[in-house]
Amino acid sequence: MTKPTKTGTVALIIDLKDDETPVLLETLSDDAEIATFEAALGAGEQDPLTIVHQMRARQTREDEEFGNYVEELLSQPFVRPEIQEHGVQWLRSKIRIEDFQRKEVEATKVIAQYALKVYRENPDSTDFFLAGPAAKVRIRVFPVKAAGSRTAA
Repeated sequence: MTKPTKTGTVALIIDLKDDETPVLLETLSDDAEIATFEAALGAGEQDPLTIVHQMRARQTREDEEFGNYVEELLSQPFVRPEIQEHGVQWLRSKIRIEDFQRKEVEATKVIAQYALKVYRENPDSTDFFLAGPAAKVRIRVFPVKAAGSRTAA
């Protein structure tokens, strides 16, 4: 019996200039971010990455506010034990999620560098798969005219 293959998506946002080698502006691996970027691009946004960055900032703010609420709740002297236990479980879960996200960012960078090489060798490759023994990654390349920075994220 074979194990099911896990599939994720990595989107490369490429600054495409006629006279230069394509430059990686940003890499997205979150499905919601990719969908937001694609929707902003389809809506004709001048800088669709700004929409993604705004979404990230809003999510970070909301996560921090909730985290502060849980910490404040746990610091109260007369909180019921079951509420304390739920708060501690949430903090442990948050730590595991943050560790997973760090590992995902590292893996995404490696995948993106290889995918960028594939794209540079064949610029028609804008939607393809990279596969390994236990995982398959869909690569989507979005060539854009960069509004700002030319550094990879």
